[in-house]
Amino acid sequence: MNNLSIRKATLDDVQAIRSIGILTWPATYLGFTSPDFVMDNLNTWWSHDSVSASITDDTTYVALQNGEAVGTLTVGQFEGEPVIWKIYVLPESHGHGIGTELMNTALDAFGRTQDLRIEFVKGNPSAQAFYERRGFRFDFEEKMAEGLATVWLRRPAGRVT
Repeated sequence: MNNLSIRKATLDDVQAIRSIGILTWPATYLGFTSPDFVMDNLNTWWSHDSVSASITDDTTYVALQNGEAVGTLTVGQFEGEPVIWKIYVLPESHGHGIGTELMNTALDAFGRTQDLRIEFVKGNPSAQAFYERRGFRFDFEEKMAEGLATVWLRRPAGRVT
């Protein structure tokens, strides 16, 4: 984790955060979804406007290693509770603790005194295992397009992992 820093993102980080999405989404989702699903979500959630809104309306962090953006995490609100909407680390930076540091940043800011939620697309066992190791547990599941499902997890306030 050489020279890793995590800070709140600014609008100057929009393009770097978009690049993280563009590089991580195909690697993460093409194994169990369709190219159309990946492109639709890249165009929706990783557009310039969407990333800008996540910085101004939610709380977005960027992980920098040697000055280069290698990961991002966004926390917003869902049903009056904090939820992690995005946590992504560049594939070539996996296994170096960057996702853990991003998660710890979110837990310190939002999840120690109140429940914290996270969601992921069913069929992504590595994401599920990562979240469960950090104390998140199944909350509910909802159907999506293309026969996919979103799995919601909750981490109770005060949980120590």
